[in-house]
Amino acid sequence: MAASMQQLLDIANRIKRESEELVREIEALSRSQNVDMVATRTEEEILTMAGRAVDLYEAQSPRPVHLTIKQAATMLNVSSPTVSKMLKSGQLRFNRCGRIPIEQIDLAIALSRKKYE
Repeated sequence: MAASMQQLLDIANRIKRESEELVREIEALSRSQNVDMVATRTEEEILTMAGRAVDLYEAQSPRPVHLTIKQAATMLNVSSPTVSKMLKSGQLRFNRCGRIPIEQIDLAIALSRKKYE
């Protein structure tokens, strides 16, 4: 299960990088009124890339709603004991089924990214 979780994270990161690149190119075009400023990618290439992103998204398995400690550790890129410490300190909480809701993991990832910005 950990390998498939890592594959999902890798796919998501690749899609994010490609979409950020497209956004930068679109912003550069919108700021420029000069006809000489042409994007490095054609509309067909952009559509092909978007199609690939949709195909990758459809091919991946859905994200689990509730995670085990091991799955949470994989998503957070920390060890299982670290996730256990996060649970004991109250940073994360189990639901009634003894699993960690995915929303808590998303929040923890967002907070850690915010720390490093």
